[in-house]
Amino acid sequence: MIILVGSKIDQASIQGSLGKPEYSYFFLMKDFLPALERLGTVLLVKSTDEIERLSEQYRAAGEEVVFLSFSPPHQVPLGLSCPTVVVFAWEFDTLPSVAWDDNPQNDWRYTLANLQGAICTSQETASLVKQATAEDFPVISLPAPVWDRYKSLGSAGGLPVELGDRVFPFAGIVIDSPLLGLSADGLVRKPSEVPAEPEPEPEPEPELPPPSGALTQAWQLSKALFNGWLEEISRPLQLASQIAPTTETSTPAVAPADNAAPAAPPLHQVNVSGVVYTTVLNPADSRKNWVELITAFCWVFKEREDATLVVKMTHHDLEYYRIVLITLLSRLAPFSCRVIVLHGFLEDEQYRELIKASTYYVNASSGEGLCLPLMEFLSAGKPGIAPVHSAMSDYVDEHLAFLLKCSLEPFCWPHDPTGVFMTHRHRLNWHSLVKAYQDSYQVAQAGPEHYRNMSQHAFKKMQAFASVDVVTTPLDTFLRALIHDRNSETLVQREEGMLP
Repeated sequence: MIILVGSKIDQASIQGSLGKPEYSYFFLMKDFLPALERLGTVLLVKSTDEIERLSEQYRAAGEEVVFLSFSPPHQVPLGLSCPTVVVFAWEFDTLPSVAWDDNPQNDWRYTLANLQGAICTSQETASLVKQATAEDFPVISLPAPVWDRYKSLGSAGGLPVELGDRVFPFAGIVIDSPLLGLSADGLVRKPSEVPAEPEPEPEPEPELPPPSGALTQAWQLSKALFNGWLEEISRPLQLASQIAPTTETSTPAVAPADNAAPAAPPLHQVNVSGVVYTTVLNPADSRKNWVELITAFCWVFKEREDATLVVKMTHHDLEYYRIVLITLLSRLAPFSCRVIVLHGFLEDEQYRELIKASTYYVNASSGEGLCLPLMEFLSAGKPGIAPVHSAMSDYVDEHLAFLLKCSLEPFCWPHDPTGVFMTHRHRLNWHSLVKAYQDSYQVAQAGPEHYRNMSQHAFKKMQAFASVDVVTTPLDTFLRALIHDRNSETLVQREEGMLP
């Protein structure tokens, strides 16, 4: 079997695509490759012309060909000569059913009706596809088989809790809260810094500007005042003893020539200790509740020096979230706990070391199509904090995570330009996140057997749910049945004279 696979993002563009729409489909495709490679020859394709060329070439040689598009349904190419299957993640309780922008594919019912099958990453989404398609439409729910990549970090008997000094490397920008000199006073100018204004001449009261103009002026003033402060507090980031570069240089940095490759970011060795909570999220994704995640952490551990939150931001532009982040931390200050924010691409080996240094993974989102980082940490035997909804309901339970409470609230499909409420998301109960932090800390500090049992359950649960062995068999059955049905349909059409 020849299996063609394609994603909007590839290895060459992933570092510059973090945080952009559909960037996570590259990682989804990458995680499915070990299972697909057991079934046949896997070829990465980048265009419809390449798909058609390879399809014709291999079918002429007697090979069966199928194309797997790792993308949301509205981006799948239609009308290909080979069977086409969409592999997608979805986190809402309805599928898009409106064709906006004069594009019929935005109505996913139309797209699915013109495909030969669908692989969904959750049972909830597979059920929605069944409701939206013909009774015999091929659809299956399969998670990304991530367990095999991280099983060496875990143990079938569970991991012991580690509270001593640990270290992980990271090549990028590290924002470390103890080094920032955080204070809410930095958010406003002192009276001595505000220039005195002359008494105005009496004059008729001017008309008030429209609200939008006032908001714009206030934002511009706030940004101007804040930029100087940010510039000052960002300077010591690379000079702190806790985050020392592995290499040193006595020569000043110089700008690269126009034709020179950009300089590689410095490699830091980040030291952590105590109970370490880690989360990986896109700050542009409103589902992730990253502000609530940080506020709850700082509130619970404001007097604890042995609690650390590591936030790996998956976004290509630091300026997108830096002002919001520093403002948030300044408003929460003073606090004794530590917040570390990582900005930049996390290489595989660095990621594995981060997992090893962590105590728990935290997910506080309002919906997930799969949540690969949570699955990866669980596969390595690291317990979590997470809700039980959307795709996470397929694998999260009270034996491997401290559970969060949520409630349904109206919401819109994320790519719908109208913003009409046509679906729901799961609203986070902030107080349950506070309690989960408290309970998990207590277990790490005083319940080593409880922690080991949670680690053991996480490891075994993911082995049974998301290993290559578990995913390969139903995937093989699904694809071969789909190809057989397509061949049978083609044969019937030829016999009826519909095809040459």
